[in-house]
Amino acid sequence: MDDEARRQLIRNRVKQQHGGKKEISARYQPKYPDSAQREYIRLVDQYMAVEKQVIMRYIPELKKILWEDQQYHTDASGNDKKRKRRRFSILEDILNRLKDLFERMLKEMESTFGLFGLKKLLEGVAALDHKLTVREWKKTVNRTLGLNLLEDYYSGGFYQDMLDKWVSDNVDLIRTIPHESLGKMKEIVYQAYMDGMPTTSIVKEIQRQYGRDKRHARLIARDQIAKLNAAITKHQQTDAGISRYRWSDSRDEKVRNSHRKLNGRIFRWDDPPETDAGRRCHPGEDYQCRCCALAIFDLDNIDLPV
Repeated sequence: MDDEARRQLIRNRVKQQHGGKKEISARYQPKYPDSAQREYIRLVDQYMAVEKQVIMRYIPELKKILWEDQQYHTDASGNDKKRKRRRFSILEDILNRLKDLFERMLKEMESTFGLFGLKKLLEGVAALDHKLTVREWKKTVNRTLGLNLLEDYYSGGFYQDMLDKWVSDNVDLIRTIPHESLGKMKEIVYQAYMDGMPTTSIVKEIQRQYGRDKRHARLIARDQIAKLNAAITKHQQTDAGISRYRWSDSRDEKVRNSHRKLNGRIFRWDDPPETDAGRRCHPGEDYQCRCCALAIFDLDNIDLPV
């Protein structure tokens, strides 16, 4: 039996089982890949912990540089002109030492991160997300159409290019976090030094910046899992001959108003809806969106590997 005859046989059988209907909406809401998200968050926590370890090793040297500057102030405090002359004479030296310190910090971070195995760890996250999303798709097809998909159809080359690109993009994305974080910390130190902020306050500002950067890394992890899940879902459905879906939000208090308004409405995969002014995207493609696309099976066009 050739492929077209096989497809037609499946379509006719499904229609017969469902009373001649030509269209059926998904009867199962796929679960979000929370375990993949947790794994990615655990990964970025470990990655940011490496940054913290390097920073903490350099804090004593940073304090020493700043403390020495304060000593110059104290030594010259009795003569205002002398203090100003010495202030300008040491300013360049202090800034150069701070610049050198941050350059060494970055170099050590890059060396340490080189041993972290980021690409391999992200490949594990992608594989887990893929596994969970495929499992939920098989449940959707089985509970809606009563069909059992081939076990190995969604393995190998079907997703590999997509997964490889996601891993590559995320390696680049995660690697930028420490660079940007260290750049912000350097600006904090420079500005605080010029403003005469006490050393203890400068160190606290560095710690606060690290906390902000760690939270940002976690946001990236959540957002990227949603985007990978959305990409796999779209690939599965369009490959199966599905051109439309019903928007379904995550049914919690975090759903943004613009997405709540889309809940239950039907859209086409080739025409994403407008979620915000001027922005068009499918479920999961918007920033940290946990909405999903419930397939609408057109029984005249389905093409499923059963």
